[in-house]
Amino acid sequence: MTNRKLKQFLALLFLCVGPAISMAQTYPDRPIKMIVPAPAGSFADIIGREFGARLSKKLGQPVVVDNKGGASGAIAYSAAAKSAPDGYTILVTNTGPSAINPELFREKGLSYNPIVDLEPIALICLTPVALLVKADSPWKSVADIVNFANKNPDKLSFGTTGSGQLNHLSAEYLNSIAKIRTTHIPYASGPAAITDLIGGRIDYLFYPPANGKPMVDDGRLRALAVTSVKRTVSLPGVPSLSELGYKEFDLSAWFGLAVPAGTPNDIAQKLWSVSREIASDPDYVERLTQLGIDNVLHWQKMTRTELKKFHTDEVDRWGAIVKLAGASAN
Repeated sequence: MTNRKLKQFLALLFLCVGPAISMAQTYPDRPIKMIVPAPAGSFADIIGREFGARLSKKLGQPVVVDNKGGASGAIAYSAAAKSAPDGYTILVTNTGPSAINPELFREKGLSYNPIVDLEPIALICLTPVALLVKADSPWKSVADIVNFANKNPDKLSFGTTGSGQLNHLSAEYLNSIAKIRTTHIPYASGPAAITDLIGGRIDYLFYPPANGKPMVDDGRLRALAVTSVKRTVSLPGVPSLSELGYKEFDLSAWFGLAVPAGTPNDIAQKLWSVSREIASDPDYVERLTQLGIDNVLHWQKMTRTELKKFHTDEVDRWGAIVKLAGASAN
């Protein structure tokens, strides 16, 4: 190749690569929108704002929360998937819309594909659910519930916030591995289910530990177990179902961040690196503990390739659980 042709090739290469390099070097130069698939004040919203405030400090630009609740997360996920892949739209992800919905809405169809349309950036926290009973319930342990249900099929009832929700899948999964039958009572909201649990109209309920802790502490409810492999920071004295002998029980809701597919690699890599720093920061870890939420430090060494595999594996894992529970979108 002559010197002239070499210069022409290098000039053409600069024209192609130069803009991408300069964009990555200057990113971000304006506010970033963070889409949250839930209303203000929700669990996902609290997590998004906590992480977003720290992301803002790291990146030197405001992170503006845009709450888009409804349709089991589909509204928010669709909006994020259709956004420009430039790093200025970030989605707060969680287990439901990312891993449960593909099977739950298989017949109705989804307006987004969580694997194809989104690029995972980080996992930022997780929370299991706790098996709660009324404080004066005769069920003092998970074994009590299982033993009674074995002898009295369908006599016990459990509440949920709807078919395919984490609390529903947790209850049905326990039914499956313990080989028992109990009755599903769906509610329009968690507080409504809690009210009936305290009132004795249902026998038990799987519920977020951080939300149930105040009622456990004041003596209205008793927590028998949590669905994570390890105990949770919000209820450290409560055993996990795994340690009670149900070794395969590992049902926790995780939360993370994603950007639209096609976001420049350098920008995605920068967000990944900054997110790892935040997730392992002692101040962030302490704040999660105060909120009764578990951190995911054991996930912080994941590369972006490993994150993609994790998300694909989760779709398969939760899809099998949805089928096992016989759950479907209403």
